[in-house]
Amino acid sequence: MSTATPAESAIGVALGRAVRAARTERGLSMRALAAAAEISQPFLSQIEGGQTMPSVVTLFRLAKGLGISPSELLPSVAEPEPIYLTRGIDARRVRVRESDERATSRVLSSGSARGANVQEYRLVGPYTGDWFESDGEITSYVVDGAIVATIEGRGEWELGPGDALWHPGALRNRWEIRGDGTATVLLVYASVRGETGP
Repeated sequence: MSTATPAESAIGVALGRAVRAARTERGLSMRALAAAAEISQPFLSQIEGGQTMPSVVTLFRLAKGLGISPSELLPSVAEPEPIYLTRGIDARRVRVRESDERATSRVLSSGSARGANVQEYRLVGPYTGDWFESDGEITSYVVDGAIVATIEGRGEWELGPGDALWHPGALRNRWEIRGDGTATVLLVYASVRGETGP
C-alpha cells in the first residue's frame, strides 16, 4: 500500500475542501452530487474528507455535476515548509577568535528568511569574550556551567544552567568565565524589521 507524501496529502485535503465548498454553495446534497458523478456517496465523503484522491475521470465528473471547470477544483498548494535536523555527531565547530581555542561555536539553526539564528557556544575558562553588538534582539541561554554576562553601562549578571538573559542587540555585551570552569551557551538572535542575523 503506497503512502502519500505530505505534499500529496495537502493536495487531497485542499481538493476535498474545494469539492465540499462548491457542493454546499450550490445547495447539492452528497447523494445528488455522487449520483451526478457516478460514484458512491461513501466515496464522495472520502474525497471531501481528504482521505482519498479522485482519478482524473472522477474529477471531471464531479466538476460537471457542480457545473464548473475541473481547474476550479484544483488547489494551488505550496510545498511543505522544510525541516532541518542538525546531528551533534556531525557538528563542525569554528573558533570564535582565530588565535584562541577557548571559545568555539556552531550554527544550530539559521533561518535568515524568518530572521532567526541559533548558535551553540562552548567556552573554557578563564575566558573573556570580545564586546559584541548587533541589530535585533539577543537571548543568551546557559545550558550548563556558568558565565558572567555584562551589558556595558547596564550591569552584569551571573548566569547558571537554565538561566536566560534577553536584551536589545544594540547594547554592547560580552560573556566571561572567571576561573577554570566550562560552559555551554545558546545564543539566540532574532532580527527585527527585516534585518539579517550576525
